[in-house]
Amino acid sequence: MSAETHRSRCLVLGGSGYVGAEVCRALAAVGARIVFTYFQNKETALALAAELAGARAIQLDLRDYAASSRFVEEGVAALGGLDALIQCAGTAGEPSLYTSTAAGHDKFLDIDEAGWDDMMDITAKGTFAACQAASRVMRKSGGGRIVFVGSIDGVKSVPAPIHYAAAKGALVAMTHALAKELGDHGILVNMVAAGILDKGVAHLLSDELRNEYMKHCSLKRVGTAREIANVVAWLALENTYVNGQTIILDGGL
Repeated sequence: MSAETHRSRCLVLGGSGYVGAEVCRALAAVGARIVFTYFQNKETALALAAELAGARAIQLDLRDYAASSRFVEEGVAALGGLDALIQCAGTAGEPSLYTSTAAGHDKFLDIDEAGWDDMMDITAKGTFAACQAASRVMRKSGGGRIVFVGSIDGVKSVPAPIHYAAAKGALVAMTHALAKELGDHGILVNMVAAGILDKGVAHLLSDELRNEYMKHCSLKRVGTAREIANVVAWLALENTYVNGQTIILDGGL
């Protein structure tokens, strides 16, 4: 990592989650200053903030558009500027949507309006609000980097709840559109699409699906949050030319 990373000021949405926490650790390991969000895992968030010297945890409900914008403003004030915004937050939805059902039953019929709205609001709406606020700051300062942590569910045809895949697909579209919109201002926007990992949302998957994944994966294993975090950290701190890309990390599925 270059000396620039030691001055980098980073906001991380969803820093208390399995992947988000590893992203925060990877950023902190090279000297970046971090403000991250959490929703319900207050104890976990405070423990992570204590672990990473100088990090700060702020509670945020991404379903609240105005609050998502205010978080960026508060984080920028605390850091004295902004170099990177990283989105790791999300929701899996109802666990039952990941289990096998009786033959002939379509699980997407079990998704109601509230479930759809929650998925879209947390994954896409809050992210959009934060990106708007972050881009205003970055444009004034001469540039920055935005990185989304998504899933292969939004890129490839894999068994996943429809609203989950749709929300991750929205992040892919936002990546492409924002990269075009913000490139002239020196803001690079990219996404990391993660395959099945060893922990996190993956615990909802059936053994059958996990085994099928490893059967077709070139590396014959699932990934780790650290492997995702290493790529995210590079995109957030080092990248100077990769823009508008969805980088798939699935072990060669």
